[in-house]
Amino acid sequence: MSSGKEIKAAFAQAATWGQAVACADGDALYITNESVSQSIEHLPDDSAGQSFYTASDQGLITCGGALGAYLRYQSLGVLLALAMGSASAPSAQGETAYKHRLDMTGGLDGLFGTLAVAKGFSVHEFASVKVDGLTIEGAAGQPVTVSFELICDGLSLNTTGGVNTLAAMNALAAPVRGERVLFRQASFLMNDASGAALVAGDAIHPSRFSLSLKRGLKGDHLAGGGDKISEPTTAAFPEVSLTLEFPTYTSDTYLSDLGSHTQKKLSIAFSGGEIESGVSYGLALAMPHLVITNAEAAVDKAGKIAHPVTLDVLAPASEVAGMSGQSAPLALELTNTRAAALLA
Repeated sequence: MSSGKEIKAAFAQAATWGQAVACADGDALYITNESVSQSIEHLPDDSAGQSFYTASDQGLITCGGALGAYLRYQSLGVLLALAMGSASAPSAQGETAYKHRLDMTGGLDGLFGTLAVAKGFSVHEFASVKVDGLTIEGAAGQPVTVSFELICDGLSLNTTGGVNTLAAMNALAAPVRGERVLFRQASFLMNDASGAALVAGDAIHPSRFSLSLKRGLKGDHLAGGGDKISEPTTAAFPEVSLTLEFPTYTSDTYLSDLGSHTQKKLSIAFSGGEIESGVSYGLALAMPHLVITNAEAAVDKAGKIAHPVTLDVLAPASEVAGMSGQSAPLALELTNTRAAALLA
């Protein structure tokens, strides 16, 4: 018998598609859910001259699913970087604190890793995994969550064989507990994209948010690939969207901005526990160009009139005030104690 209490998950960046790498102590993850699975096409021999199927062959292999976790200031950086596409060299913020800047790129070629999940009887090893998207969600009073959409080349079940064995996974040191990102640690700032840099006076106060990034990756099945997919590449424009929910309808601002097609900019900054004097764990999301696509103020009997707002997140046509050097729809900064670069 096995349960989620006993599992151990780890993820490490890899270099060659189709070849697993060994996960080390620093690669271990706390997760809340994992639904990555493999399916193999069934090809019955349907030739004429027989009354029933008597033979079949295996066909194309498809593999993928979701990996969910509480968003943390540390330990999920590699997965976040693989979704974004670029990670700068960490910059020291003191003696033990470092800042990592992640920027969106147009493609994700060469960026993938190995996921291994020990489930008691065996290790479910996915040798090559691409991050096809992510969703970050938060609500008042709750920890922030993240879900990664994964595309994989296939599944191996390892016990004493394979790269990540059951013994090796069980021997991994557990990641440091704590340092979850909490909704109450957030500061939301928004104004017009053409306006001045964001300041405290631009604060907005949603009760819930959801940020989604979809990469639109597609892998091909090629000769010599053993019916597994080749490394997925970009097959569509990346899509970034944001939903903000306000519990009470108190202003026509967003409805008016929707009608006038007013472009906005937004930052969401979380500040966690102290790393050293004057430096705290941090996560910042910057979006320089947002377009409101829907704003509602629907009535439901005698209840409060809620006010959800949906926005598309676009790249800026030119640099906006306060977001120097950002030319992509989304940028992310992590402040933690990791001294090594997130991407090799």
